[in-house]
Amino acid sequence: MSKNKIIIAIVLTSLVILFLLIKNQFNLVDSINANLLNLKNLAISYPNLSGLYFCVIYVLLTALSFPVALSLGISSGIIFDPYKAILLVSFASSIGATLAFLLSRYIFRDYLQNKYHSHYKILNDGFIKNGIYYLFALRMSPIFPYFLINILSGLTTIKVIPYYLITQIGMLPATMLIILLGNHLGKIILSDAKIEIDTILILSAIGILPLILKYIFKNVFKES
Repeated sequence: MSKNKIIIAIVLTSLVILFLLIKNQFNLVDSINANLLNLKNLAISYPNLSGLYFCVIYVLLTALSFPVALSLGISSGIIFDPYKAILLVSFASSIGATLAFLLSRYIFRDYLQNKYHSHYKILNDGFIKNGIYYLFALRMSPIFPYFLINILSGLTTIKVIPYYLITQIGMLPATMLIILLGNHLGKIILSDAKIEIDTILILSAIGILPLILKYIFKNVFKES
């Protein structure tokens, strides 16, 4: 088959796929909206039980080192009241992170130390040089994924209680931004509202914050 025929075949296939996506997109959107609305109604009808279920799921997934912080954070902002969501996510993420920390330290230590040797060395050197302030900077920085910080911190000498407290405080700013974003996205999705200026500001903050924290992380801790 000639090169031109291959290109034509690719273009035609792409057009067919695009047509099918456009044809079905409204059904897909309606289905997503219906599910979100059902979850939100359940959260309103059973506030305590829904909050408990959410926390248990969040803690388990985080303890098992699934990278769910962003997806569950946005989901909580859509489903729950933002103040309740911040409270739930703040404690659930910190408890889950601490469980992952303990699993790493007492059960999977040798395996993880071998698998993430280079990452562990960077983290351990940072702890030796800057102590618990290094963990605080990591929690507010996008350089390391949260789940990787959880398991690698367990390989260091940091104690459990300081780890938990720094984790909860350090992750709070990002947690609040993600949940507020989810809350505004929920309003847009469920009511077909237009994107408001505060949603744009939150998105901008989420985009700019990592750059600021990365600058602080690189400069302050290199000089100390």
